[in-house]
Amino acid sequence: MLPTLAILQQHKPYLYSSDWLYPQCNSAPEDLNHLWTCPYILPDLNPYLTHRNEIIKFWNSCFTTFSALKILPISFQDDFSALNCWQFETPSSSYLWLIRGLLPAHLTSFLKNYFPLSVVYKTLFPLLNDFQVELYGEIWLCQNVFFHAWEESQGISASSKTRDPSTVSSSVISPHHNCSLATVPQDSWISWISSSIIRGGF
Repeated sequence: MLPTLAILQQHKPYLYSSDWLYPQCNSAPEDLNHLWTCPYILPDLNPYLTHRNEIIKFWNSCFTTFSALKILPISFQDDFSALNCWQFETPSSSYLWLIRGLLPAHLTSFLKNYFPLSVVYKTLFPLLNDFQVELYGEIWLCQNVFFHAWEESQGISASSKTRDPSTVSSSVISPHHNCSLATVPQDSWISWISSSIIRGGF
């Protein structure tokens, strides 16, 4: 998973200047909070909105799948919705478990009241895996594409990241490199993404 620019600035200051800001807006440091709240991100690429949509889709998939297995009491939907693993506005600890691909105990305990535990696991694991894949593809992979293209525009290569700090040229973090993603030529985006796909991934 790609670290934020703020973390890279701490660990590799010889490559990532402390003056550099979030590439998409060039107005604030790129930490996790700004990554999720930056007003300059297009709605379709906003990780917060994407994440919210994905957790709603995941909840709906779970509810629909379990409802199809047997006739459930009317209260099931409300009780299922009330579980704090679905609290994404102010993420609960059990919600963060889901994000990490883990099943919260209270979710399986609740479902165990209606289904055998083996059925609960057999049903949940594929849905959780799909949820993880969607989060990775829609949020992190997209962010990786943007960030790697921006790194290339700064002259930061894969080889420079593995070199000894004393051998890295100071020109890598010279002020004139501090440009936003908007200045990266379109053809470089296309060629970079195309070559990455041909190589078999990002």
